[in-house]
Amino acid sequence: MLIKSYYKDKIVGEKLKYLNPEFISAGMAISSVSGDFNQNATMRYRISALSIIYSCLVCAGWTQSGFPEDYFRAPLDIRMVLSGNFGELRPNHFHSGIDIKTQGVSGQRVYAAADGYISRIKIEAAGYGNTLYITHPGGFTTVYAHLDRFRSDIARYVKDRQYSLEQHALNIYPERDEWPVKKGELVAFSGTSGYSFGPHLHFEIRDAATQEPMNVLRFGFDIEDLVPPKIFSLYLYPGNSGSMANQSYSKTRLEVSGENGKYRLRDGDTVTATGSIGFGIEAFDFLNGAANRCGLYRIRMMVDGQLKYEWKMDRYSFSEDRYVNSYMDFGEKVRNNITVQKTFVDPNNRLDLYEHVENSGMIDFSEPRSYPVKFILEDAAENSSELGFVVRGGTPAVLPEREAESQPDAVFSWSADNEFSRDGISLKIPEGALYTDLKFHYAASPRVAGTFSPVHALQDPYTPLHLACDLNIRPDGLPEELQDKSLIALLDDENGFTAAGGQWQDGMVTTQIREFGRYAVLVDTTEPVISSLDLGGPGDRFDGKTIRFRVTDDLSGIKSYEGYIDNHWALFEYDTKNDLVYYRIDPKRLSSGKAHELELYITDNKENIAYFYAEFFW
Repeated sequence: MLIKSYYKDKIVGEKLKYLNPEFISAGMAISSVSGDFNQNATMRYRISALSIIYSCLVCAGWTQSGFPEDYFRAPLDIRMVLSGNFGELRPNHFHSGIDIKTQGVSGQRVYAAADGYISRIKIEAAGYGNTLYITHPGGFTTVYAHLDRFRSDIARYVKDRQYSLEQHALNIYPERDEWPVKKGELVAFSGTSGYSFGPHLHFEIRDAATQEPMNVLRFGFDIEDLVPPKIFSLYLYPGNSGSMANQSYSKTRLEVSGENGKYRLRDGDTVTATGSIGFGIEAFDFLNGAANRCGLYRIRMMVDGQLKYEWKMDRYSFSEDRYVNSYMDFGEKVRNNITVQKTFVDPNNRLDLYEHVENSGMIDFSEPRSYPVKFILEDAAENSSELGFVVRGGTPAVLPEREAESQPDAVFSWSADNEFSRDGISLKIPEGALYTDLKFHYAASPRVAGTFSPVHALQDPYTPLHLACDLNIRPDGLPEELQDKSLIALLDDENGFTAAGGQWQDGMVTTQIREFGRYAVLVDTTEPVISSLDLGGPGDRFDGKTIRFRVTDDLSGIKSYEGYIDNHWALFEYDTKNDLVYYRIDPKRLSSGKAHELELYITDNKENIAYFYAEFFW
């Protein structure tokens, strides 16, 4: 049996360390959480002064919109039917491209959308999976993601680099003259690699100088869209303690009815309000050939015939991505899975997508009169829908009784550093982490099975955080030998655990969090589990093309994976969404007609190591 010395020392050391009475008596009940692997590589943009000048000369002949309609060809030779469009609201980000259906299969031929050169090749277990980036002399970069594989010469180049570096995940930046391509040249094949839940091609067009994604639907591709946006509901948000809508001091949802671009409030066309009111719209765009809910292109709000708010999705910066949690009604999404686009702007919402906003989008309905309000929603194909209604303003004759509010434990400002501490816990919220001022609530409850601290409830999961916050929790009853295995976990309503990371430091476990909720200290001493799907007994004859393993971890998540065949590093790949690690038989590197030894090492984020060994004949 061939156990690498590094892993052998680690495995033996960990086994001996925890095979003692104190460890056994500690007792743990830890729920299963899927491992996740994600490498964040620093991006480098190498654009010469000559290419920038050339781009400016080319762009000078285009319309002021910057969206030439005859520069790119379709990246596939099949009809372009979309399952997702540009700017959709996704968890913690906007959708930066379009998702093109590939007729339910992988392996569709992918072509360069214009002349250029391959400027980046990225391989990762999650995220975009196998991805190509092509830079074009017109000042654009196109992105082709979730690929099944690259064309043969690119694939050989990538595999040679993987074996040279002995790693699966790569981020390669070829020289500009290394991989030139012509418009319509085959570059790859579509698939479902990375964090993709069905075969499709994710396709982006970016500004090459800034790497900002641009709205692909503005470039004149042959994508049929004759369907106007559909509106499902209207939300009313009283802006302060003196505001009220439809006799309520709280957020109110109103159903909408209509079709073919004309919509009205289902229960009458009049809303009563007083004071400062904000609005939200639950609406989606739809395209021909697919039932998928897609994102809107433009939203305008008119009051008294005057434009008060306009939002448009032409392009955005990746640095603005997480502001999507402020743009949408985050609490409504988490609580009820309803996507509401707010037409008012939080103080710390820095999105550069607002074309026109008056008074942060809040409307004052204090005057006792009728206010005509109209929403106009558009898609990128210029199909539009309207919702019109009347707001009757002024103070109602009878005010409803206001519900008593619980006193907060602290009041935090979005524009300042904030710190909160209680016995056994401290939380630091930096300036800019909140989108608006917050009345913060805290509660502690006793330990639950598997934890080594009380459960600390920080605010609620319906309040978004923009920046990471420092969280420190003092353990309760944690044996000294488990300190280096300790971490902080987020607990759900059923007390299931999701690791939030953490390290032992000065008597506390410390980590950074980007969501509020219920947190406690746990330990992870359990190695990942490796289950072979293709190799059974010793010396099995294997006639397939891929050797697969199911790999799971119970808490902290998979940190690394590494495999060897016949004592040499071999290219094992990781499919995070399916918990699979697999090796594709490589006849150029594996001799046929003989017995082989296979080793696989899986390490989690608390340095627990799982080891698998098998002999097989191929």
